[in-house]
Amino acid sequence: MTRRSLAGRARGLILRTAPGIPRSRREARTSLEALATLRGQGWHRSVGAAPVDGEGRPLPWLSYSAVRWLDEVLHPGVRVFEYGSGSSTSWFAWPGRVGEIVSVEHDAAWFAQLPQPANGEIRHVPCADGWWDGSADSPYVTAIADGAPWDVVVIDGASRTVCARVAPKYLAPSGLVVLDDTDLATTDPAAAELAAHGLGRLDLWGFKPGVQRMTCTSVFSWDFNHWLLPGPAHHHTR
Repeated sequence: MTRRSLAGRARGLILRTAPGIPRSRREARTSLEALATLRGQGWHRSVGAAPVDGEGRPLPWLSYSAVRWLDEVLHPGVRVFEYGSGSSTSWFAWPGRVGEIVSVEHDAAWFAQLPQPANGEIRHVPCADGWWDGSADSPYVTAIADGAPWDVVVIDGASRTVCARVAPKYLAPSGLVVLDDTDLATTDPAAAELAAHGLGRLDLWGFKPGVQRMTCTSVFSWDFNHWLLPGPAHHHTR
């Protein structure tokens, strides 16, 4: 076997086992530009760590397109309830982003590490149910009733299917539900629960902090007109 044929076999093996390797100089240059864009958004700093932006500030672990859209439409008059706490709670609590953020967290050890937001609170509410399903009358699921109605409800914690079943009852008429991981089949029952309440759906695809595959975060509402941006399209970057 010649050296050329060996090199050809080696190249073929590399391309089959590592399909992300660029095939040409142009592709390599463009790939590096794409990585530079992700680096500017803090993607590399979020690999194996808490999600942050390019300046190290907390980000929700949602698709970048969802984070960008939410950042555009939220305002200090909005009240948010969140199932599951973490970097997203700190992001919502950023001065001027929303008026109030209330979050429930089932994990006691994780709860102990979280800073309380200045414009709301994180409540530790134990949940013995599973990650996707559970009881509609558990304290974790029904915690949303205290302070309702909410303008935005984020479902990104435990008992997602049941939370999705209950959340619309405590949502403002023009409110918004944010459901993460809708690219996964395991989230389909939760999405179906929201659809059963008549909420429309908008899928926001893209990378999320520290994740190398395409993901989807979906938003649901009875009235998306309430969440449309006025005037011409925004072209600035952050």
